Amino acid sequence: FIIVIIVGLLALFLKQKIQPTKQINGMMLLIEFEEVDGLKNWANKFEEKKMPATIQVQDNLVKEHCDVIKDLSDRGFEIAGLYSPEAFWDKDYQFQYEKMKEVKENIEQCTDKKMKSFGSRYFAYDENTLKVADALGIDYVFARGTTGARATVYKPKEYNVKIIAVSNVPSKEMGTGSLCDYSLWARGENPDSFEKIATEALTSNDKIILVSHSYLGGMKLRWWNAYQNVFNKTNVNWLSLDEFATVDYELPNKDIPVNKEVKYETPKPEIPMEEEEECFPVEPPVCY
Repeated sequence: FIIVIIVGLLALFLKQKIQPTKQINGMMLLIEFEEVDGLKNWANKFEEKKMPATIQVQDNLVKEHCDVIKDLSDRGFEIAGLYSPEAFWDKDYQFQYEKMKEVKENIEQCTDKKMKSFGSRYFAYDENTLKVADALGIDYVFARGTTGARATVYKPKEYNVKIIAVSNVPSKEMGTGSLCDYSLWARGENPDSFEKIATEALTSNDKIILVSHSYLGGMKLRWWNAYQNVFNKTNVNWLSLDEFATVDYELPNKDIPVNKEVKYETPKPEIPMEEEEECFPVEPPVCY
């Protein structure tokens, strides 16, 4: 009888102590509008790690390097649309329609696949963006973060489109911004502090978007290494765009929060980008 009691108490103790690990769902988002070398580095690493990723590209890059973008698409990476010259806050419908339509057509002509998502500079959007996305059959619009480091997906009741608000993290002196190498670099953070911020975010939230401007995180050695350290320190269930974009809140559009804070339009980096040691796109990349 005593043995039965002891076994029962032990089982209860273990049940209390051994709790299931909280699953952390993540999406990796690359942004590029200049060159493709960083994309190549990242793609090789993602394939090695069997990680899905969404690659957001400016359509001029698609025109200049369609062979590379088509190859990335054929390898299973989601190709998303980007308009980086301007933020889509308070831009009229016709302007946004023309830009988004051009980006969509160029990407789809190159990849032979539907362009599902779109983002403008700083992940800016407004109601006209949603109207255009609905009209063009674009499923997702990226937005600045509204719930701290946790990414949140909203569904406005008026439109057949989802809003993906990315992870948002603070910096020491220049406000908040995306969980992203460029954003934190522009706000004066370095690879070490980026690594700490990203690791904390990826262990404390159940839904995270980690972003890299591939000309930085995919080409500059210190930043590349910081990302690899983050991957090694965290246990994230990395998802594709469609898998990740489950709706958290369905609301009237007027009730969906919008974040317009950008305090780093003029970057103030600790080290200028041109002074960062580069990785070179050989096979395999030097960064490996």
